[in-house]
Amino acid sequence: MGRPTHDEEIRLIKRQLTQLLRALEQLPQHCREISGHPTGLCVDSYVTEKELIFKVDLPGVRVDDLRVTVSRERVVIEGTRTRPKSPPDQTFIIAERPFGPFRRELDLPAAVNTNQAEAFLQNGMLILRMPKVVEKRGQDREVPIQRVDE
Repeated sequence: MGRPTHDEEIRLIKRQLTQLLRALEQLPQHCREISGHPTGLCVDSYVTEKELIFKVDLPGVRVDDLRVTVSRERVVIEGTRTRPKSPPDQTFIIAERPFGPFRRELDLPAAVNTNQAEAFLQNGMLILRMPKVVEKRGQDREVPIQRVDE
């Protein structure tokens, strides 16, 4: 049996691509990358006249497992989402929630005062508020996260 012809190779590649696309269509929508970020961190950002606000969904993440750093150009949100321990007699049927370390870098659209940045973790949502400044951007600074009891 000889080497496949050019046309046969193209047909094989088309068939493989079709199979791949069908498999991808079978994935639940919420399992796909969110906004092109494999971290799956959902982020909303707002700008007002006086401040920049970032809201990040972080269900199940503890304050102790989270770090937020604000620099001159960006915000870095990093941490670890720990998988809860399950009893040995349980077997997963579906496991879609991501666990393990994550890191997301977000560019700042305006100069901010890094010394006055505040971060709160409440009900599984990180809220980061940074006052805007007209002059130069502030210095790099890790932002402490305050625990807000429900």
